Amino acid sequence: MRVLVASDDQAMAERIRGILVEHGVECPAGHLVPLDSVADRSGLLRPELVAFVMPSDWIAGLATLRETRSVVPHMHALVLGPANDPKRILETLKQGADEFLDRETLETELVGALGRFQAVCQRADSGPNGGRIIAVLAPSGGSGASTLAAGISTVLAQEHGQAGLIDLRLGVADQTAMFDLRPTRTLADVCDNVGRLDQSLFEQFLTRHASGVHLLAAPIQSEDADRVTAKGVRRALALARVRFPCVVVDMSNALNAEQVEVLWQADVILLVARLDYTSIRNTRRMIDVMVELGIGRDRMRLVLNGCGQRRQLEVEQAELAIGVKASQCIPYNAAAGMQGGRGVVRTHLVQDHGLHRASSEGA
Repeated sequence: MRVLVASDDQAMAERIRGILVEHGVECPAGHLVPLDSVADRSGLLRPELVAFVMPSDWIAGLATLRETRSVVPHMHALVLGPANDPKRILETLKQGADEFLDRETLETELVGALGRFQAVCQRADSGPNGGRIIAVLAPSGGSGASTLAAGISTVLAQEHGQAGLIDLRLGVADQTAMFDLRPTRTLADVCDNVGRLDQSLFEQFLTRHASGVHLLAAPIQSEDADRVTAKGVRRALALARVRFPCVVVDMSNALNAEQVEVLWQADVILLVARLDYTSIRNTRRMIDVMVELGIGRDRMRLVLNGCGQRRQLEVEQAELAIGVKASQCIPYNAAAGMQGGRGVVRTHLVQDHGLHRASSEGA
């Protein structure tokens, strides 16, 4: 069980941690976080249980609860505070708390809540809740990442009946052209409405393709791209995860706050590289940066695109330089006119979020 304790009161947080550990629930010291960090940390760790210690500013505490719930919709939220105001307790439950616990009788309340949550967990499926997020990222241009993202989302839509695709290549919007769509709304509009965004409104920003892919398009104009925020991306990911069994995100290699938000939440990150010096060097650097950001290597998959061309590095050389074994090597298909490793790739994802198989298909 992954547990976070969100509190600006360090002594209270340590007390809660002690009760958790005493009752067999692992809670490392690094899982005690201040309230202003819990939403971002939740996006990275995906906790099943979050204990919120309400601050004196109750309105700010409720805002933190809502934001964290938007990042991890299926978490179990325990809110601890004084139980002397029934209206506040009711409002806290309306804003996303699963249980409200009286901090004056902390141990009794917390142990009871843990028992109830563990009983629910034993009855629930052991698999992850919500749809999976697959981030597709090329550390160097011309690696075919956008084409790969389009192919993956199309195949997932065929397998599941539908799939989500978020284009985060701001100002480029490759996916709009690839699917020959004319979206009237983009990710920028989602970010403009983040304060009132719910599942019904989110649906209005998606553009459906006949393949079953539902695209949340990237803005093309630079002034529209500037309207995209990390908070808006976080909310879009949370709603897309609820809406679709799988969500593919086509990313740029500029690791700004919006891109990092996706990497923190992604179940699997496909690093798409060519077998040339520049691409391999940039891929190694990108992995190092992601590790520094706290993103686990276990979620990263190396995909080598356009293999088999003349005067390129050997796969073994690339793997040695990057320090990662390739999950997939997609062959260059001259007959289909795929240059620079581009091509339509049919990809199947297995339960552990790895790539099951990939085969090049003609355009």
